[in-house]
Amino acid sequence: MRLSWLMNGFICRELYTPFVVERDNGYLSDLKDRYDIILNQAEKAGADGDSLSIIKRYRKKIIEALRSYYKADVVKCNTIIKNLVSDVSSDSFAAAKLNESWAFPGCRTRELQFFRSRTGNPSRAYTAKDMLHLPKSLRSKTGSYRFSIPGSPSYYLANSSYGCWIETGRPPEINFNVSPVVLDGTQKILNLAINVRDFSGLNDLDAERVHCWLKLFMLMIATSYRVNEADRTFKSEYIVSQAIMMACKKLGFDGVAYYSRRVTDDVFALCAINLALFVDYDLNGEYSRLVKHMKIDDSFNYALYKQLLPSLKYQHYALRSTDNAFITNIGSYDRQHPYSETEFFEFDRYLFSTWQSKRNGKGKDSLPWGVPID
Repeated sequence: MRLSWLMNGFICRELYTPFVVERDNGYLSDLKDRYDIILNQAEKAGADGDSLSIIKRYRKKIIEALRSYYKADVVKCNTIIKNLVSDVSSDSFAAAKLNESWAFPGCRTRELQFFRSRTGNPSRAYTAKDMLHLPKSLRSKTGSYRFSIPGSPSYYLANSSYGCWIETGRPPEINFNVSPVVLDGTQKILNLAINVRDFSGLNDLDAERVHCWLKLFMLMIATSYRVNEADRTFKSEYIVSQAIMMACKKLGFDGVAYYSRRVTDDVFALCAINLALFVDYDLNGEYSRLVKHMKIDDSFNYALYKQLLPSLKYQHYALRSTDNAFITNIGSYDRQHPYSETEFFEFDRYLFSTWQSKRNGKGKDSLPWGVPID
């Protein structure tokens, strides 16, 4: 019995992410409860002994890491998480180059599109350079985010403009500016874009792959929280995520892929997959070497796009976010809609098709990798 136990009563609503708690001090206790549910469900489903051992070990280690952090033993916390990440780093399901990663559905030989957004009045007219990460001279402005720590930021992308919109707090259309982005695919990515209902990357004959999925699942659970408490400077739900980020950097990873925590349920996240790429500033420059491995266009304002006539707005472009066999709905159980029938989808296609068709050698297919940063 390998994969079959996962489909034999293991799945339950209590494991649908993201999880929401009201106060920061409720994070650890809720996480312990979720891990107890995972263990109970696995036992009832008839999980093999190795799978049960993985659940118990990862639960113990992740809780130990959090308690160590709370006692100001940050080094111990980071070491524990680094060992857990290292444990899965040899499996291609967990760690692979971006173009081969299981995190993003669709044909792996097809172009993988990303989007970068900034909020601000359209009169700012953000150029491609403006849409890069903060330069080193502005490093002091970097903050604490899910996969970033002050002084060591990550560059966040999403696989749709909708993903960008919800991640930036659903800003007014007039303040929503988006650039299309393509990477060369050489980045090594940790895959945390998994959920309890998706076993597409697993093989019933491969017990090691199932165990790898289970290890990633235990790590993902700890990073899948939103806390409603306002005006916090410390965020418990970021402890494991940031430790994963630092572990990945030490292990030679370039980033982490994960489902947006801003969705109502991870089943609605296939068009809201985030990619956090680690920014390593060059010693003698303002930017990371990452910019030499990407193409990015100037931003376009969403409100301005919606003022265009239909003949200009609707463009054809094959997007990986929906060009796959999965149901790519967004919204909630009460009101869910196919992403391909939204204005965001048309905006995505518009950004890439108009970028490709730019004249005077500015189309994305004629650009060298990287953008001018002088």
